[in-house]
Parts: sequence; structure tokens; C-alpha cells
Amino acid sequence: MRFLKKSKGIFLCFLICFIIPFCIILGINALGFSSSLNTFSNGFTLCGVDLSGLTLDAAESKINNKLLSTYNNIKLELTYNNKSWLFTEQDFCVESNIHTILDSAYKTNRKGNVISKIKNLKKINKMGFTPQVAVRYVLTDIDKKLDEICVDIETKPVNSSAVYNAQKENFTILESKNGSKVDREKLLQDINNALQKSNDVSVEISTTEVLPELTEKDIKQATTLQSSFTTSYANSNADRKNNVKLASSDLNGISIGAGEEFSFNNIIGKRTAEKGYKEANIIKDGKFVKGLGGGICQVSTTLYNALILANVEVTEAHPHSLPVSYVSPAMDAMVSWGNADLKFKNTTKLPIYIVSSANGKDLTFKIYGDTKKSNETVKTSSEVIKTIPRKKDKIIPDTTGLYGDKIMFKGEFHRVKYGKDGYEAKGYKEFYVDGKLKNKKLIRHATYNSQQGIVYEGVDTLPEGMTLPKSNEKLD
Repeated sequence: MRFLKKSKGIFLCFLICFIIPFCIILGINALGFSSSLNTFSNGFTLCGVDLSGLTLDAAESKINNKLLSTYNNIKLELTYNNKSWLFTEQDFCVESNIHTILDSAYKTNRKGNVISKIKNLKKINKMGFTPQVAVRYVLTDIDKKLDEICVDIETKPVNSSAVYNAQKENFTILESKNGSKVDREKLLQDINNALQKSNDVSVEISTTEVLPELTEKDIKQATTLQSSFTTSYANSNADRKNNVKLASSDLNGISIGAGEEFSFNNIIGKRTAEKGYKEANIIKDGKFVKGLGGGICQVSTTLYNALILANVEVTEAHPHSLPVSYVSPAMDAMVSWGNADLKFKNTTKLPIYIVSSANGKDLTFKIYGDTKKSNETVKTSSEVIKTIPRKKDKIIPDTTGLYGDKIMFKGEFHRVKYGKDGYEAKGYKEFYVDGKLKNKKLIRHATYNSQQGIVYEGVDTLPEGMTLPKSNEKLD
């Protein structure tokens, strides 16, 4: 019994020390992973050519002979629908430049230990250095030929879009169209497979559909009303009304694509008489003065408020230096060519559409898109936190008789401008979900200067015994 146990122990030791390692070595050699560092592993193929056990030079020689013989004196016709393109050997630069990829494959094939080599072999065969390699490395300018063909075959997809009809006040949604693209990898595979059988072949070009980014469903969503805001300009003079209508019409129906930034000044352009703009009151250096394009700021302000209510990301907006009458304090947006702009960015995945109308009394902007949640409402609020009292009236002697038909003597007054208080104010954007206030965000803290009243006074001395009537003009 002891002898049997001792024999089993010796046999087990022999098995572990000699038999198993010998089997492993045989297995490694069978896989081609011998200690030699100069040959390809067993099972390695490139472009359909078996390179097992070959040195780098021998592998290159074998594959060159195979590829050059395959592609020598070729006639290759490529067809697509009713079109065809015929190429011969003279149309290509037929040469073998396979050594570059051979070097790369060889280094990958020989790298690492036994396990990693097995993985590398699988990786190489999977990547593989497939028939596409053969076509590209022998017919070295095949891709240039395909570029020319693709110009005739490929079509770009057409996105759906919307056109606003101002008369009908609705959108027309235009149909999207699929595009097509040549499947180059499949084509190269088909060319190689065909040339393996004959040097005179005809290959049908395969294409794949390219879908548009925006479909009719997307544009229907993008033409959903998100907000509307109106200001009145009924009391404006004719020239100011002209400017408001002119600028608002330039903005009516425009679209801003996903990721694009809108610039008010870029759309409206420089305000010139050639474009039809007239002089009206503008705010300049803290004063109301005549300027070309007066009234434009009411257009930008109305649009600004519509954008806020639509929860659009406004990237640039500026308050006036003086308060304006058509919106609450801190809710205005002054623009000036080359100086101050109104900008916003479309951070959604769909276009944003702007619709405007100016009927001589009311100016309205509407924003369409997918800028807020269906159960979300955005409102604005304004808070005057400080009043800046106006200064006492500025009294100017009417030495030139500018208002001689109204005033003559000292103590007689004619007002040409009323003074107004200034403000320090804050503007807020309020978010409501299902009718409940969820968030209130400060969007503006602005200061508006006060305005001094201006009164002219007569300069003549009142004759003795004459009494002036009581003035109806109350001075600050």
C-alpha cells in the first residue's frame, strides 16, 4: 500500500513538472506563438492571404505578388441606377504600398505575452486588415474616384421648416426629405470580392439613407406658441410710428436654429434714411433728443419681454438711462447701432420663430418654439426700490423772443419740458408650475436718472402800474 501511494505521488509530480508544461508548449507552438520573434503567428491573414510563419519580408513579397496579379489589367465598372463609371488600370496608380500596414500588424501580432498575443490575433483579424485594405493599398487613388462619383450620387437631407404667412397669421410646414450617402466600406468590399474572381467586373454602388435632423413632427412642435407681449405706441407721432412698423416688419417670421444666437442689430441693420427711417425722439446722454430711427427701442423692448416670458436665454440686454413709459422699470431693452444690442441664444433642439405685428396702435411680439414645459408659465414683475427726486426746474430767460407769442415780461413762464423723478428698480422673472409660484429670479437691477424740467421766462420789465395775471404754470 505504501508502495502504491509512493508511486502515485511520483506520477503526480512527473505530471506536474514535465507532462503539463510539455503540453502547454505544444499548444503554444500549435498557435504559432513560439519563441521566434521574426515570424507571423499561425492563423494570421491579411487581405485574404495566409501569412502564418512568414517573416516580414516574406509576407510582403507574398502579398505583393497576390495583390498585383489580382489587380493587373483590370476593368472596373461601377453602376448606380442609370449611371455608370468605367475604370481601367490606366485610371489608377496600381502599386503595392502594403508594407506600412504590415509593419503595424507585425508589431501588434508580436506584442506581449501568450494571452495578449491571442487577444491581438483576434483583434487583428477582427479589425482586419480586410479586403478594403487591399483595394485602397493597391488602387491607391480609388477614394479620389469615389469622391467624384459621390458628387453625382449623394444627396443631402432636407429638414422640415416653417414659413409664416403674415396675411393668414399662420405657419405653413414644409416637408422634409431623406438624403442618400454612398456606403464606401461596403462598396470597397464588393469591389474586392468581385476582383477576386475576375479582372473584368461590374459592381453596383450601394447607398444608405441619411435622415433629416428636423421632421414635420419636430416643426409642428416648434410652431407652438410660447409667449406674447404687447406695448402701445398709439400716442406716437407719424415718424415714430413709421420706425416702429419698419423695424418690427424686419423681424416678422424669422427663425433662429438650434444653437444659433440672435442679434437685433444684425437683423435690423444700421438705421438709415435710405432704409426709410425717420427722425423721432431717442435717449442720448441722458436726454431726449431727435435721432434717426427713434422708436426702435420700443421694438427691442417689446421683443425682450416676449423672450423673457418664453423662457429664452437672453445673452445681452441693456436698460435705458431714463425711464420709458411703455414698460415697467427694469423691463426695458435699449439698442444702439455699434454700441448696445439685444441678443439671445437658442439653447433648445428645435428652431425658435418670432412673429410681430404693428397696427399703428399696438406692437406685439409672439415667440414660437419648445422653450418651456407645457405646465410651466413665466411672468415678470417690477419693483421700484428707490425714487430719485427730480431737480428744480431750469429757468431760461427768453432773450431771443423764441416764445414771444406766449411770454414777454419777467414773471411770465412757458414750460417746454416737465421734470420727472428717477428710479432704482429691480426686474424679476417668475416661474409658475401648474399655477403655483416655484421660483423667482432677479434679471435686472437698474438705475434711471431723474429729468429736470425746463421753463422759459420773459425778460422785459413790467411797466409801472401793470399787474400780471396769475400764472397757471406751477414751478418745481
